[in-house]
Amino acid sequence: MEDPPNAPAGAQNPSHLFGGVDSISSLPDEMLHHIMSFVPTNVAITTSVLSKRWRHVWCKTPYLSFKSSLEPIRETLACSYTAAKIMRFHLYVEDSETRHHVDSLINFAISHNVEKLSLVLEAYYRFPDFFFSNPSLKQLIVESWSYMRPKCTVSWTSLRDLSLKNSSLDESFTKVLSGSPMLESLTLNSCFLSCLDLSESPRLRRLDLKFTNSSSRKCHIVAPHIHYLRMVDFTHKYSLADVSSLIEANIETIYCLPRYWCDQVDPSKKKDLDDPSKDDCQVMMQAMLEKLQNVENLTVGLSFLQMLSIADFRGVRFPTFKVKTLTLKSTILRSAVRGTAKLLQNSPELKKIVFYKTEDWNCSEKYVNRYMDPQDPQDLIFPAKSAFKVAKPDLVASFMELLLRNTRTLETLVLQLRSCLNTTNYVEVSQIALTLSHKNNVSIVLK
Repeated sequence: MEDPPNAPAGAQNPSHLFGGVDSISSLPDEMLHHIMSFVPTNVAITTSVLSKRWRHVWCKTPYLSFKSSLEPIRETLACSYTAAKIMRFHLYVEDSETRHHVDSLINFAISHNVEKLSLVLEAYYRFPDFFFSNPSLKQLIVESWSYMRPKCTVSWTSLRDLSLKNSSLDESFTKVLSGSPMLESLTLNSCFLSCLDLSESPRLRRLDLKFTNSSSRKCHIVAPHIHYLRMVDFTHKYSLADVSSLIEANIETIYCLPRYWCDQVDPSKKKDLDDPSKDDCQVMMQAMLEKLQNVENLTVGLSFLQMLSIADFRGVRFPTFKVKTLTLKSTILRSAVRGTAKLLQNSPELKKIVFYKTEDWNCSEKYVNRYMDPQDPQDLIFPAKSAFKVAKPDLVASFMELLLRNTRTLETLVLQLRSCLNTTNYVEVSQIALTLSHKNNVSIVLK
């Protein structure tokens, strides 16, 4: 089989790749479509010049992915695309393309009963009314500096997974929720909102929230049906009004605590500790801990452990948790010790701890350490600041002992430390772990 004349560079005959045997062309269309799904559609289109066998293969692929420019894309689809249904459609628009081109492509996807729609729109875009009516849509991902504020009725009757980034939301978002009765998973990343009421979404089980703007507005969350909650970044003040069905939570705070958290109370000034106006963070923390008390699988990061340390110093009442599996994404620092110990002590049903060693850098350390007692020998075991690339065995041993000392029902301890242990230290830590394992009747696993 010879290359057709004028074949573009890079569009080689498939037989050249297999010593003259064209194994790819003999595959059924469904498999070729699957292969094409891993490349942009404009690349897939170039395969049409390979041979007669490939001339129309791309025209029926249910997976389409485009990145500017839009006008030739529209023309190509209108002339050549013959598939009845689109499974996945991705559109990336970098600049201010003519709006009607974007409208046309989205409408094209909807008219072909698209199931998974992904839109990344760098320029401002106002969603047309027809966008909000698509009974076949199952997954929608939108990243756009635009307003997701439908003025019409929303009909996404099959939608199960909704992900929005950089969208501005208001009370009209309730239309989206009411028009998505099958919604199971909701992700909001850097979306502006003050209230999120999910009480009328009975099938919703997963809620993923990430806020990176510095707005001081409190975000009021009502989510009585969710089983999984992930929250990232505490520059916002969360108010968890109702998460009564929560089973799993992932509280990933930013690496640096908000300065206002550390400065609200100066531990060197007794009058500040008695000033009710300084208690915003304390009240927020206590309310959050109460909402997490029924969680069985809990993941927390270094900043959250530092918050717990401060909260314990300031007299926040810790509830009794039902945590069975606790994942710590942290590093071994003094500022996290008190919070970690308190969390363990108040988790009487804990069976498993998984520790992931994360980055050492954390500029909040100096603020949190103001609360630590310099005379407490327990605190002084752990470094006030650290940037170690290779963990010292005695430090790891002290950390393991801290975890074991503050638990009573622990069965398994998993330590992900291989990235910061050299060969010699790994052998030494393994021996320490083996000794502690036998002594405490706990399975200790090093990875």
